[in-house]
Amino acid sequence: MREDEDLSCPPPGPAEEPGAEAEDYVFRFPLAEPGPDQVGYEDPLLELIRGQLADLLDVVVLTYRGKRVLVDGFRLLDESDTVHDIFASASGANAAPPEKR
Repeated sequence: MREDEDLSCPPPGPAEEPGAEAEDYVFRFPLAEPGPDQVGYEDPLLELIRGQLADLLDVVVLTYRGKRVLVDGFRLLDESDTVHDIFASASGANAAPPEKR
């Protein structure tokens, strides 16, 4: 996000106040566009799963029989032949995240 961008939303007008005409208060906030380094699947289910796994892998280490396992993708049970990537590399091709020590 650039510093010169104004992301503030204007305050609601008098007719938009809570209780005016029995309407609920509406929260407004700007949505940032996804960056070029994000995978971003068109399918909302795939994007949800990818995002959740990426966030989890930021705070946990997966293991198999006590040894660390590096994970870079996932498969859905009903599409076992298709691998979906979790992370995107700097070159645009998808790859595993850099190793943290």
